[in-house]
Amino acid sequence: MAATTPPTEPEALSPKFPKLQSVRLRAIITGFILCFFVCYVPANQVYSVIFSLMVPPVSALLFMVGLNFFLRKISPRLAYNQTDLLVIFGICAVACACAAEWINVTNMATWSYPLRDTDGTVRDYLTKYMPDWLVFKDLKTVQDFRGGGHEIGYAIGKIPLFLPQWIAWGSLFFSISFATLCINSLMRGAWCERERLSFPLIQLPVALAENGGNGPIWRSRYMWIAFGVMFAIDMLNGFNYLYPNVPSIPMKTIFDIRAVFKDPPLSNIGDFRISIYPYMAAIGLFMPSDLLLSFVVFFLLRKATHVVLASYGIPQDTFSGTGLTPGPPYFDEQTWGAVFAMFLGSIWVSKNYLKEVWRDIRKGAKPEDGGVTHRWAFVGLIVSFCVCVGFGLVGGLPLWYMVPYVAAFLIFSIVLTRIRAQLGPPTHEFAFFGPTSLMSRFVGTRWITDAQAAYVGQVFMYMNRLFRTHPMPFQLETMKMGQLNQTRQRPIFILIACAVIVGFFLGSFYQTANSYRTGNVGWSGVENYVQNLVKDRHGPDVMGITMTIFGFIMVMLLDAIRFKFPGFPLHPAGYVLSMNFGVDYYWFGLLVALLVKNFVQRYYGLRGYDKLRAVALGILIAEYLAETIWMIMAMATHQSTYTISFNDRSLGVQ
Repeated sequence: MAATTPPTEPEALSPKFPKLQSVRLRAIITGFILCFFVCYVPANQVYSVIFSLMVPPVSALLFMVGLNFFLRKISPRLAYNQTDLLVIFGICAVACACAAEWINVTNMATWSYPLRDTDGTVRDYLTKYMPDWLVFKDLKTVQDFRGGGHEIGYAIGKIPLFLPQWIAWGSLFFSISFATLCINSLMRGAWCERERLSFPLIQLPVALAENGGNGPIWRSRYMWIAFGVMFAIDMLNGFNYLYPNVPSIPMKTIFDIRAVFKDPPLSNIGDFRISIYPYMAAIGLFMPSDLLLSFVVFFLLRKATHVVLASYGIPQDTFSGTGLTPGPPYFDEQTWGAVFAMFLGSIWVSKNYLKEVWRDIRKGAKPEDGGVTHRWAFVGLIVSFCVCVGFGLVGGLPLWYMVPYVAAFLIFSIVLTRIRAQLGPPTHEFAFFGPTSLMSRFVGTRWITDAQAAYVGQVFMYMNRLFRTHPMPFQLETMKMGQLNQTRQRPIFILIACAVIVGFFLGSFYQTANSYRTGNVGWSGVENYVQNLVKDRHGPDVMGITMTIFGFIMVMLLDAIRFKFPGFPLHPAGYVLSMNFGVDYYWFGLLVALLVKNFVQRYYGLRGYDKLRAVALGILIAEYLAETIWMIMAMATHQSTYTISFNDRSLGVQ
């Protein structure tokens, strides 16, 4: 049978949109019902949501495709169409992203301080200075978390206790998420239409939803062969996890290079694994070859830098040079410089489009795709920005600090979203990276009080810890899927905003319920950030500023070389993504993907790559279906099971 081909964009999308579809009510209702299940996963099985293409939304889409198979048998009119399925997936993806890591690093602060009062930073700074309207400080209020043992009904009865704090945190969370949504609305014409970014990460959901779940992908023998092999391996490895006498086929960490080196400087190389992670490698097959090569090259250069510095007596480890342990080799600083350079580059590429946007803002023109007007999106952005800044002012942080702080975060969000839309990296962790370290570098920390340090460290922790599930890329991908199906953008905008709210509150509740059940009080790393601010008082960091400029120049130089020599193989996005922890898990899998992809394209051409794409989709479907099975089993039995993700599920009660 013929292999599948990538879905093409309807001709009617350019330049007019004469046949715009509406979003059907049944898709909206189904999407938000599924959110109750999708948002349960991040609080209970976090390892299933720590990469770009999260498992729960794909699981929901696979469920809907299976349901559609039976609905078509009963009556074709009952079945969901392609637009319905993609709307459902988009709602679930945005809600799941909002219920994931940002909630994990902020929600437990609502109630965990009295339970962690043996920690000096918590006792002397956070409990002392955080406002009562954001956190609980009375042990009697939260002591029933200790020991766990409470089921979900008990947590439901506690909702009135937590609701005021959730509303307070939620207003901050929604303001920044709505700001990114407004930016996506303003830029969707450039990113989804004119620049025609490839959006590699939506290839799987689009292929699954094509023709209402009855698309050509299901008739590709290459997909089914890859699916059968990969699914068998994952199930075998899953049974090996439960019953060690069953054989296994290693697909995750095959060899740890760091374990070989016992003495410095090589022992300072940090996390250095030989791993495959088939779903990551499969995503790599959709990525441009130059980015794959750049990932590997800049990752290896980062590891070499650790060793070189260690040989000169500067201790190194996995997170050296990040916001967690500032200093040499200044990877955090280099990344910020690179981010600013890529932001300026994106502005330059879109300069003509931005002029048109500004004209539409002044005139109040209605967009052709039926979306929110640029004027209202711009107003929403300004209001949301002011709310975020206002949260800082309430905590005693000065205006001159908060304006660039929030602006820097939005600039980073824009760059991350555009990189993901253009290149589709399997993950974008940016661990311990954010505007707190940037501002500390440029304005110093001598001026900041202990109260201000505690406030900025905790309240804005979500802007500085992890970005694997940053909501902004999921918002844009939902808009792109709507554009592919000629769906009106205004209801999509509204649905995304609603999904943010639903995801936040469901995520907050489920995480609190999980802690009531397990007794887990969590950790977010906020103590390290506060300590960095209060224990190391300094003025502007000249070396840090210099390395930020170095990162800026590095990207500008790479862009200049690529402009003069279009075939130059190193991409600046690879530099941005590889300078921080995350690619350490799967760099080898991307190298394998690069070699396989180049071999197929060189010797078998476009037809060969079409078959390779079907194989990649088969691997992804198998891995995500297997993870769905083992994930559900872990949640149902409260016991550890196999996972395709980076780390094993923790042993014992889940």
